[in-house]
Amino acid sequence: MRALTQILRKLKTLKAALLSGLAALVLATCTASVSGVPGSSAGPGLEDINSSEQPPADVAADPFGQPVAGAGPAPADQLSAPVEPAGDPSEQPGALPDTPKVKFGKVTVHQPKLRVTGVPDSGVIEKIRRVDGVRFATAFDVGQVEIGPADKAVTVAAVEAKEFRLLTPQVTADAVAVWERIVEGDAAFTHDVGYQLQTELQADLGSFVPAGTQGHMLRIGAYASNGIPPVADALVSPQTAAALGVKTRRDVLVSLDEDSDPSAVARRVQRVSGARASVIEPPQSRRAFLTGVDARNQFEPFNYVDMGDGMIQIDPAWVRRNIVRRPMPLLNGEVVCHRMFVDQLYGALKEIEDRGLGHLMDPSQYGGCWVPRHIDFNPARPLSMHAWGLAADFNVSTNGLGMKPQMDRRVVAVFDRWGFVWGGRWSRPDGMHFELGALVQNSPQG
Repeated sequence: MRALTQILRKLKTLKAALLSGLAALVLATCTASVSGVPGSSAGPGLEDINSSEQPPADVAADPFGQPVAGAGPAPADQLSAPVEPAGDPSEQPGALPDTPKVKFGKVTVHQPKLRVTGVPDSGVIEKIRRVDGVRFATAFDVGQVEIGPADKAVTVAAVEAKEFRLLTPQVTADAVAVWERIVEGDAAFTHDVGYQLQTELQADLGSFVPAGTQGHMLRIGAYASNGIPPVADALVSPQTAAALGVKTRRDVLVSLDEDSDPSAVARRVQRVSGARASVIEPPQSRRAFLTGVDARNQFEPFNYVDMGDGMIQIDPAWVRRNIVRRPMPLLNGEVVCHRMFVDQLYGALKEIEDRGLGHLMDPSQYGGCWVPRHIDFNPARPLSMHAWGLAADFNVSTNGLGMKPQMDRRVVAVFDRWGFVWGGRWSRPDGMHFELGALVQNSPQG
């Protein structure tokens, strides 16, 4: 009760306000140039406003510079790519023979500025590297493969992990386990395609799916952003691509010296390679804020960069100011959420515990809170409330998106009293999902 009293003292300092516009996001594309496991969506009422007169106050994080994970110790693990632990090769139907062991040290990545498509032979890569203005170049083979019983078509890029890693976003390059899984024979899918495999094929992280023309069983080893825009739906090793029977073309990613003109270098690369060289436009900073007078006053907007696969990278200064860790009742650990979300979440879970309802919340089925992403990991949809750290998912295995909710209504009633909106009432039910709908002033506990 002492902890609950402290929470209420803090909450009384907040204005009691119903945040009717809390779920609406404004995404404004600006001219400033910047270098968990897929879960549920945010709810209805989200709309993508076409324009905003408010430009970004700060430049968002550079995905090819310091990662958001460097913003502070609290949220770092939320930005690590979801990775399946290494399996026992003797028990893996898709294991490759004589998989090489590779050690991955710390690297500083380069932002790729050119993509060369359809390089005629492997010898061209050295010619490209000698072009004036080129800083680094690496080749990869890209093709299409069909996955699962429904023959879902996905693009795969066969990469030399140690080289290709240098031209991925820093947060992905730092996720050593991603590259270890690729070398061992797994596929690292982008977050949006990983979500599609999960929802369409019930193929979760760690699952084996039939793929390719030769009956190869491919393991889903990781979800990771591989470029802006993504170079393919999945990264694999050359050995895995061969096992899949993928017919590929050879492309090259190129980073440039800082003072180089991308268009001029592209013309020089085309002359020496005989292949088309396209300039990769730098990612743009966007701004997100909550609509509604009370929501605008209470919640600081943020600048972000879209990663192209349903994930976003938020300004690390905003992350430091707003995303916190907090131990929670019933969950056997900490949550990582918005600072204005955690007190009410604590109050709701503590009331559930005090009422003897704790057995209705499975701590092993907690699905996370702060995940900087779009709804359904779909880049074409608005940002999820999870991107703000203002939503949390519980009992995920029995309350899947679109399923009949199994959440006990006594639990829902407690969350209602503490100002949360339950996704189980939406037209597309999301029974695991609770997002902030109001800031409470006094204890709602009866």
